[in-house]
Amino acid sequence: MDIQQIQYFLEVVRSGNFSVAAENLYTTQSSVSKNIKSLEKELNIQLFDRSKRQIQLTEAGKLVLKDARAIAQNYENLIHTVAGYQLQKEDTLTIASIPVMAQYDITGLLTDFQTAHPNIKLQIEETETTHICSRLKDHECDFIFTRKEYLDASCQSLSFYDDRLAAVVPRNHLLSKKKQISVSELRNENLLLLSKSTLHYDKITEICRQKGFEPRVVYTGTHMDNILDLVSKKHGISLLMQHAVEYLHHSGVVIIPLKEDFVSTITLACNDCRQLSPAGKLFWDFAKNKIS
Repeated sequence: MDIQQIQYFLEVVRSGNFSVAAENLYTTQSSVSKNIKSLEKELNIQLFDRSKRQIQLTEAGKLVLKDARAIAQNYENLIHTVAGYQLQKEDTLTIASIPVMAQYDITGLLTDFQTAHPNIKLQIEETETTHICSRLKDHECDFIFTRKEYLDASCQSLSFYDDRLAAVVPRNHLLSKKKQISVSELRNENLLLLSKSTLHYDKITEICRQKGFEPRVVYTGTHMDNILDLVSKKHGISLLMQHAVEYLHHSGVVIIPLKEDFVSTITLACNDCRQLSPAGKLFWDFAKNKIS
């Protein structure tokens, strides 16, 4: 017995005629008859009553029909499962992220997905904020993790983590005892900021100007740990995202919330989730479930 015999049997049942079944199966009537006879011989029963113009199932044929349909459906399910597996096996997802993967446990999400779907290859790249959105738009990557406030409005996104801007001061600084401060209190302070490539530089300088002063920026860099070390050595103070600083556990600095509520949301984004590959849809749905 093979799947073709089952399929031919079901088509004859559907059409009620060997010649019509042959047309629907794009084969000859003799091929259909041969397969049905082979199946009857193997099962040692007669499936159809051929004594009338319109063939009919025998009682034995009616018993076989239910299981034959189940076999055909299981075969279709198997074909779809294998096809999906092969597609996933060949798929590679390119995911770009700004340099905050560890701080916001993006690494955890990626690792969990890779464990759940080992046949999908993840190509993970770290990219600065200034370039990451254009890479997505140019289809150089499938997904990006970036800050929502800098994301193109045409992109589709999932909010991943909310963080707030805070002041970071040396442990024995005059401001270190305060529970909250305003940006305006930093008017005469040396500022150590992340570089312009993060786009936070422009946002922070804009906030300072709104408070009526030009920020005194004495250092810019791309590595937060260097900024925290300089702050701890009293080279100046910084404005950084609170959770990102807390993650680094630097004992020489104090984090002080700002009166101004500047929220930054880490976001997973793609161009259009409706046009994602099967592997891309798996990742999108996986992230969506994790976030919720």
